[in-house]
Amino acid sequence: MLLSEIARRIGGTLHGEDREIAGASTIEEAAAQDITFLANPRYKQKASSCGAGGIIVGELLELPLPQILAEHPYLAFARTVEILYPEKTHAPGVSALASVHPEASVHPSATLYPFVCVGEKARVGAGCVIHPGCVIGDEAVIGEGTTLHPNVVVYHRCTIGRQCILHSGVVIGSDGFGFAWDGTRHVKVPQKGIVIVGDDVEIGSNCCIDRAALSATRIGSGVKMDNLIQIGHNVVVGDHSIIVAQSGIAGSAHLGKSVTLAAQAGVAGHITVGDGCIATARAGIGQDLPAGKIVSGFPAIDHRQWLRVQQIVKDLPKLLKRVRALERKTDGGAED
Repeated sequence: MLLSEIARRIGGTLHGEDREIAGASTIEEAAAQDITFLANPRYKQKASSCGAGGIIVGELLELPLPQILAEHPYLAFARTVEILYPEKTHAPGVSALASVHPEASVHPSATLYPFVCVGEKARVGAGCVIHPGCVIGDEAVIGEGTTLHPNVVVYHRCTIGRQCILHSGVVIGSDGFGFAWDGTRHVKVPQKGIVIVGDDVEIGSNCCIDRAALSATRIGSGVKMDNLIQIGHNVVVGDHSIIVAQSGIAGSAHLGKSVTLAAQAGVAGHITVGDGCIATARAGIGQDLPAGKIVSGFPAIDHRQWLRVQQIVKDLPKLLKRVRALERKTDGGAED
């Protein structure tokens, strides 16, 4: 595809020679038929020696290669990759090796691959793609345009919204972790609720979202989840939140809209995290947070305070050495 065509389709402006582009790559590895991008000013020096056939930038640079000027280079590059590497098309229909209950509803435009199992009164919407090994439980609903990658399990009565992507190994609606002690053993508390996932949600591989005890565990629209995440029963995750790998949210916690949990962050049960909060990697949130708060550490504290604490921790060996020297001096003076 010509650079001029790429620029037109992503809303950018081409500056320099128009060239044929065959692929996309990083600024370090791009070859003459690749397009790349520059979004971080720290990589300007690398751009000067880049071998790409074109580069997407936020401001024009003194470079020998053609440039596409775009307001948001990273977003423009993402759209370029979509253009250059279109998704595989799927032929609608139900494989003869799939098992669909007679009372289930599968839209004619949906694609069901071999070894898919669809339960009684379940519904699969228009344009869905259900890959091999997926199980859709009784009365579960899969919204239109949603893709379930291999070996996804959606338990009975749970609902997945439209245009969602669930990667391999995701489990939606397994029992919440609820037990009562009767004096001799742990008695299982029945988990009779459901999981409701909104529209345009992406859930990474091997994530587990537990069904509610009685009502619903809710994942808002536009939420993006990385791999290996645990969401407990009765949790609510607000629209457009980001949850990164190996994070965990305990039962009945409530995350507001546009919350970010970085890798391995943890949220205790029955607390509220306000809209727009950010928890940095490995933060442990054990109390309610007001909207817009940025926290770090375990237990989580204000991020700036945490940075000051880390500076002190780094200097502790020197401080200890000084204290011991002062103690020796003081003890020696007392003996004299």
